[in-house]
Amino acid sequence: MTDSGYDDASDLRAVLGSDGAFAQSWLRDKSVTPVPAGARLDPALARRIAAGCRAVGAPYVLATNLADDPGAIAGTTSRLSTHGEGMDIHPPFMLRTPDLQGAVLFPESGYALIAGNAAFVAAAVGEGVDTARARFGRYARALLGRHPALSAVAAAYGPEHRAWSHLDDIDPASAAARQVALLEAFTDGSCGAPDFAHGWWEARRASQANGERIQGALGALFDEVFMILEDYAIDPEFAEPGDLDDAGLEAALRAAWDAFRHLEIGRNRK
Repeated sequence: MTDSGYDDASDLRAVLGSDGAFAQSWLRDKSVTPVPAGARLDPALARRIAAGCRAVGAPYVLATNLADDPGAIAGTTSRLSTHGEGMDIHPPFMLRTPDLQGAVLFPESGYALIAGNAAFVAAAVGEGVDTARARFGRYARALLGRHPALSAVAAAYGPEHRAWSHLDDIDPASAAARQVALLEAFTDGSCGAPDFAHGWWEARRASQANGERIQGALGALFDEVFMILEDYAIDPEFAEPGDLDDAGLEAALRAAWDAFRHLEIGRNRK
């Protein structure tokens, strides 16, 4: 849904600098992630925008056409539904939440920049900032012949963390390290099942928000823990037939942890 009569450039000036890029003052305490985009706002990008808006309670987005003069911010602004209806948008365009917690800059065909606070970006970039940046780097390399400008975008927004594959790779101060510590505590009996589940989900969200990337054997372990926890109800009142109880969760996670440790021991002996 649109309201083409809406026109308020003051908040746009707070987000967008005179050079047509995000204003550094607005980016304070925010992060930016490039994502692939086509010649128009496609369903995948619309879903990202909707997720970010839900996370910060934004009922709509403001969309400004930057085609006339991005520096002067002279384009027409419309109010759009966050659900994707009516989003027939072609670059260059800027979309933002009314309270400026999140924004999407769609400067040209090929990519868009998602920016915002931790809540907005965690929802809009559910795979994690660094994972999305790494994927964009591969995307830019694949399209180098047709869209050489993408390589500069990928270079400007490279992953901040290297990917961790093994226990001794992990930054001890990271959220991923907390996930490992929780797994160790649960499997050695010093942490109960509900506390483990609550702590794991909280640390997983923090890891994604921080842009931490897990891959290889460690990534496979984390994926397995995720799938096991999907079958566990923290509150027994909400358990469904076939769900794991505390004992079942412990047995499944102990098996996954033991198998991973066996692989780690074998790797370290080589």
